[in-house]
Amino acid sequence: MKFRHIAQLLLVSLTLATCVEAQRRVQPGPWAKSKIPPGWIVHKTKNYEIQSQAGKEKAVRLGKHMDAINMVYRKLFKPDKGGKKQQVIKLFKDKKQYHRYGGPRGSGAYYYRAEREMVCYDTGLWMDDSDANVPTTGKRTKAQKRIDIMKSVTEIDTLGCAAHEGWHQYFSWLVVSYVELPSWLNEGMGDYFYAAKPREKPTRRKPADLGLINKMRLGVIRAALRQDRWVPIPELLQYAKSQYYSNPSVCYAEGWLLCQFLLESDNKKYNKIIPTFIKLVKNDTNMPVVTAKAFKGIDLEKLDQEVIAYSKTLKLPGEAELEAEEAAAKKKAEEEAKAAAKKAAEEAKAAAKKAAAGKAGGADQ
Repeated sequence: MKFRHIAQLLLVSLTLATCVEAQRRVQPGPWAKSKIPPGWIVHKTKNYEIQSQAGKEKAVRLGKHMDAINMVYRKLFKPDKGGKKQQVIKLFKDKKQYHRYGGPRGSGAYYYRAEREMVCYDTGLWMDDSDANVPTTGKRTKAQKRIDIMKSVTEIDTLGCAAHEGWHQYFSWLVVSYVELPSWLNEGMGDYFYAAKPREKPTRRKPADLGLINKMRLGVIRAALRQDRWVPIPELLQYAKSQYYSNPSVCYAEGWLLCQFLLESDNKKYNKIIPTFIKLVKNDTNMPVVTAKAFKGIDLEKLDQEVIAYSKTLKLPGEAELEAEEAAAKKKAEEEAKAAAKKAAEEAKAAAKKAAAGKAGGADQ
């Protein structure tokens, strides 16, 4: 009897421990108040349920950013249905917790379609920090400043990652049924939204500044062109997902550049391509047909050359200022060298004249 009693107590203890562990475990999807795990808070906005392990302040900042970006999604790709549904965003406090939950290695965020939730973590870099996108200044050499600029290319921004994956989340809601966009458009638009910066007071007409530089992607574009690894745009448009992901670094970068060029171009025909594409896929999932319709009348070879030319006009944050500083320093050095050469020539001329005068005086004697 004694052993049986002990066994029953152990069973009860194990059951209670299992219940507590289940309660502590982070569950996917929306949470009722009773389901919020210890160490987490829930912050609700107009469009999102932010579940944060990184505290209330960062949850509020993330919610504010995403509400503004959601206005951008809706402005570019208007829904043909009413109503709103608060989408779930999970913000983990660090990379370790993010990976433990299922976050892919090498990523800053991901969208989980089955639960319609977007998951990200605090990378330590937030673009809404006043100095987040300002390269280090002060008494530093030009070489050190250039190193700062190149270092910033590899940094992952928390809000940027959320805006990228938030696009996948919004598109999933927009079309309802499962539609897999071509990767150049799906990931390219994500990277376009990554760099978007909400205005201090977002409005429906102008919720955010768009067309800003995705630093990580521009660096790859430059390397691809130098190393002859550029994928021609006509080929990129036809790439299957497997082809795109077999060369992810270059393809992601080109997808961003193409979307940015089409949306920011002065050519109105180019501006219409992506909105037309998204509108068409709501009713037609035959991507080759949709692609042909969206790019109807567009010379793809010419587009390829225009995109390359456009890439060469883009500058990383701080790069234009540094180049101007280097040009000014070079000009100053050239002017100083020219002045020094002129002075040396004048001194040589004066010395020669003096020497000649001396010889003439000696001859007179």
